Amino acid sequence: MTNPTHTLKQKMLELTKLFRIERSLFQKLVIIYKYIRLLHRDPLAKNILQKIFDETAKTVGKTNADCFDENEFLDVKGEAIFSKEFWTYYSNLETIHGNMKRLKKCDLSDKSLYDKLCRLFSKPYSKKMFELSFEVVNSEVFERLDHESFCLEKEADNKTWFDEPNSFLYIKGKRIKINERMEITNFHKLLKHIFVSNKDNIGDDFYYAEIAEDEFHELEYKNWKKYHNACFNLNKKIAKKIGINDFLLFNTGKKGRVNINKKYL
Repeated sequence: MTNPTHTLKQKMLELTKLFRIERSLFQKLVIIYKYIRLLHRDPLAKNILQKIFDETAKTVGKTNADCFDENEFLDVKGEAIFSKEFWTYYSNLETIHGNMKRLKKCDLSDKSLYDKLCRLFSKPYSKKMFELSFEVVNSEVFERLDHESFCLEKEADNKTWFDEPNSFLYIKGKRIKINERMEITNFHKLLKHIFVSNKDNIGDDFYYAEIAEDEFHELEYKNWKKYHNACFNLNKKIAKKIGINDFLLFNTGKKGRVNINKKYL
């Protein structure tokens, strides 16, 4: 089974390596564009960047408060310096991405915009600066990915839960990828309703009607078969992946409902 953390790292490292060996200035710009686009789109990367942003906002807020303890002041100041450094290097790449995005929209017709991008590489230290930007972003994202991966592995041991941001279902330590692509599937919505929307009551019965309203935002609940089929096919997927064929217990009819088999809770 593909490890999403490993996959993200490999993609980031591959683009970093390509940037280092590429001689064409335009291709270097394209690589930076693809690198930041990856961080914008990958759910793991987006989650990491959001956490760094939230921590930065919190830390910078602390620096504006009165600090009477010298050690506390030094700790906070150090955090603030690191946070600002990270975003400085990230912004180097983000600036290229934003301008390349605009250049792409105009089919490379804006010569002045391209000239501005070229000037960013005109200094003797430009290449090293951008290489360092890759290194700083990679280092921080990789470290946080490793921490989260370790925590998820511990959390997954012999537990049944749903990692909603990354769309992984864990059943007694066994893992199944639910969304194979970027779109949100009916399987994902069904599990989100059980494990996230009702996280304090995951052992309850869940009626198709409430799932239709809460997760699918259907104004009129008419087609119970849609939810019955989602349960049936999700069980098939789980059986195919890890050999468990009775994870969900469900019935038919307009008053149909579903619950998790108690032996997996």
